[in-house]
Amino acid sequence: MKLSREQIIAGVETLSTGRKILILVLLVIIVGGGSWQFFINPCLQEARHLESEIEALEMEIKLYSGQVQGLAKKEKEAGRMQQELEMAQTLLPADAHALERLLASFERLGNEKGVRFLLFQPGSEEMHDHFASRSVQLRLQGRFHDLVSYFDALAGLDRLVSLDSLRLRPVEKQQFARDRMLTAESRQRVYRALTAEEEAAREED
Repeated sequence: MKLSREQIIAGVETLSTGRKILILVLLVIIVGGGSWQFFINPCLQEARHLESEIEALEMEIKLYSGQVQGLAKKEKEAGRMQQELEMAQTLLPADAHALERLLASFERLGNEKGVRFLLFQPGSEEMHDHFASRSVQLRLQGRFHDLVSYFDALAGLDRLVSLDSLRLRPVEKQQFARDRMLTAESRQRVYRALTAEEEAAREED
């Protein structure tokens, strides 16, 4: 049996106030439950999902920010190491021919500074892990300030040259006391970088 709208309204009006309030409360609960189930709850779940995504993105941002800062630091360090490498490549001749040219500059500087070579004796080459070295025995004769100027010029070369030893003594039987001549006995050491082939050969040994 199907009730009409008028019959339903008339039936409700005959109910007591308490039952009307009970029906109203039930309707509110039903409507509220439906709203929760079909609208509010999905919205809350979506909000929670978005909050989780936001937290994850914030963590990624912090992570990437740290990586960017680390990258900037590494780039700066790489630039410094590149400068050191370029400086090392400048100080160390790249091959034996460059080392021979360096040794030739010893004599050229001596002639420029007015010192006389009594002995110029390069030693044999010694191999190390990443470079080779060679000692040079020198015996020179000249005035004190000329000798000092010569050794200063050697120290100012754009190649790595180390002074292992130096001994000065006056030349015997000089006629004049002014600008007395000195003999300088010195041992220098020069260096060069190993070639790629030499590096590979040493790794194989």
